[in-house]
Amino acid sequence: MIRLYLKQALEAAFDDLDLPGKSLIAIELPKNKAHGDFAMNIGFRLAPELKDPPPKISADICHSLNSVDAFKNRIVFSPAAGFVNIKFSDSFIWELAQKPVSSDLAEFPSSDDKILLEYVSANPTGPLHIGHGRWAVLGSAIARLLKETNHHIDTEFYINDAGNQIKVFYDSVSALKVGESIPENGYHGSYVKDLAVLDTDPLDENIRQQKQALDRISVSFDAWFSEKTLHASGEVVTAIEVLKKKGFVFEESGAIWFRSTDFGDDKDRVLIKADGAYTYFAVDVAYHFTKIQRGYTRLINIFGADHHGYVARIRAAVLALAIDFDKSDFNFVIGQLVSLMRDGENVRMSKRTGDMISLEEVIDEIGSDAVRFFLIQKGADSHVEFDLDLAKKQSSDNPVFYIQYAHARLCSILRKVEGEAPKMGTIHLEKAERELLLSLLSVRDVVWESAKSLSPHRLAQYLMGLARSFHHFYESCPILKSEGPVLAQRLQIVIVSKEVLSYGLSLLGISAPESM
Repeated sequence: MIRLYLKQALEAAFDDLDLPGKSLIAIELPKNKAHGDFAMNIGFRLAPELKDPPPKISADICHSLNSVDAFKNRIVFSPAAGFVNIKFSDSFIWELAQKPVSSDLAEFPSSDDKILLEYVSANPTGPLHIGHGRWAVLGSAIARLLKETNHHIDTEFYINDAGNQIKVFYDSVSALKVGESIPENGYHGSYVKDLAVLDTDPLDENIRQQKQALDRISVSFDAWFSEKTLHASGEVVTAIEVLKKKGFVFEESGAIWFRSTDFGDDKDRVLIKADGAYTYFAVDVAYHFTKIQRGYTRLINIFGADHHGYVARIRAAVLALAIDFDKSDFNFVIGQLVSLMRDGENVRMSKRTGDMISLEEVIDEIGSDAVRFFLIQKGADSHVEFDLDLAKKQSSDNPVFYIQYAHARLCSILRKVEGEAPKMGTIHLEKAERELLLSLLSVRDVVWESAKSLSPHRLAQYLMGLARSFHHFYESCPILKSEGPVLAQRLQIVIVSKEVLSYGLSLLGISAPESM
């Protein structure tokens, strides 16, 4: 974690030199790479306190930092307006970049949180479609990142296997079994006809097929939680009773309500309707109550855009039920929809009419790696236009191919090198070598930020940039045609690049092929 290392080294230097502004140290990338490798915007921030011009403040700080023995021959600090530009020496970059994934500098802080990540939780009444696939890939990547960054995390799929929708589903399948028409409000997809000819329970078969589709894109769960168990165990009644005892429940117009407005919701919510039936919300309250009872200290839910209005009421219920929770302990990732495109046109999907492209069909067409990358390369809040034609291209236009090809090329170079490696000489980095090594140094910072922000697309975009840096290095700095210390230096860059690309791809659940 090069930024964390640099921040800690600077904080220690500020203490030793008794410099002002230690709490204002923030490492960022300069807008102009020619100015340095990193920068601090500290002169402007200190100006109101010190009553000096920002350029003078940054110049004074640079003068002091350049006198520190630990930085000599390693880091040069130079002022620019109110900024402090930070430039590493070639030898220092080389030293740091030898083990960017496994060195002491790459260690992540530990966390005491016990996290439960719930995602996908699709209705078991039909096959998964590409939208479900997006939440599956997003959730599994978040889980991988959190585990990698020393978080204790469990994953869960909530099965909505109770309620009227399940009755309608069974009625739809049963009608076909006896040669009758599916009820008008039933499920009309072609998959219902396939289920009708089987002897197995249709709901169990759908869940089995959902698990099969998810397994094909490397998505698995620690637990599959059945809604039916909430009713059978009396958890719904228990959760409502707890809310009552805490004074958050009232009766009005024959219905039982939860005072969700006490916790920031825009209106109170019905738990039990006037006819005595539980609302979907009441069951969800009970489900989240079990999460608290199971000892989780942080909850993460991944919802589609159609559930945006559901966030406030669920958070309100958790805050009411859990003594030690605050808003920061319950995180929601709300994502936008996915549009499938082929030949420049939208491929329409409809679970009810049968005109639906299932997730498995997309996997069959383009492969699991492309599915994962195309669904994760943008932030969850961005609409995804999934171009099936592009995902099948074997060219630099296809981002996942571009990254995987970089890894395969690295492996090819190493296969071509035989015999004893030449000895290293004095380190002197060409521009492309320096750019690539600095990018490699950032990998654990990117992983950490991606995990903290629940944003695996940051890692995907980093890998795209890393692949670009490698391809530029490959074109600018001949490897196999070089000799002696130059060859040794470039082969080591190849080895480290291969390690980092493979590491990043694995965290996204994508393979790193050795040949293509």
